[in-house]
Amino acid sequence: MNKMSNNKEKKTFRVYVVILFISAAIILLWTGYSQSKINENYKNRLNDKENESSIFEYNLNSALEENKKLNDEIEKLEKDLLEANNNAENLKQELKSLEETQQNVIKQYEMVLKAEYELNNGNIKESALILQDIEKSPPREKYVLEKYNELRDKVYKEAAELFYFDGYNSFKKKDYKNAIENFNLSLKLTEDDYFSDDCYYFNAYCGYYMKDYEFSKEMIDKLINKYPDSAYYNEAKNLLKFIENAA
Repeated sequence: MNKMSNNKEKKTFRVYVVILFISAAIILLWTGYSQSKINENYKNRLNDKENESSIFEYNLNSALEENKKLNDEIEKLEKDLLEANNNAENLKQELKSLEETQQNVIKQYEMVLKAEYELNNGNIKESALILQDIEKSPPREKYVLEKYNELRDKVYKEAAELFYFDGYNSFKKKDYKNAIENFNLSLKLTEDDYFSDDCYYFNAYCGYYMKDYEFSKEMIDKLINKYPDSAYYNEAKNLLKFIENAA
């Protein structure tokens, strides 16, 4: 009886041991599995973080590259705009210059026509004075230039002679200021005619009588230097001595 009871107890103990072993094995297996899952999840999280970091870095680089492209485009557009503005300003200046040139040509053409009108009406001096104004800015347009040269050849010599005689008449009347004005107008038109040295000579005397000795000496110097063969050469030298004594 006792022997049967002991055998039964041993069998029961063995069953408990087996169950306990199996339970422990199951627990160990479950623990291992759980740890494996945890490790796997951790690795997955690390991979996800790395992937997120890689994606962020890629997106950042892409954004920076795109931003650089946009900045380059903006810089190019600004440069093109500046160049376009400069071109527009240059075109405005060219247009303004062309308009001024056109207006100047029209003005010169009108003055040439006026000079010709005065010539045809016998107003030689008036015609010459108009041509003198044109001479300050010589014509460039072919027709205007040709007409201007034609009139100048016709007018200047005759007008210079008329101004000389007007000056001489004023000199005789002791109107020295008006005489100087007419002699100078004659010299502006020509200094190579028979009366040109006369203009300097009488101008010198006008200055002397007006006590403008500097002007008088200037006229004598020009007379002596420009016309060494003038009939007034010696007289001019003598006048210079009077001026030096008077001064």
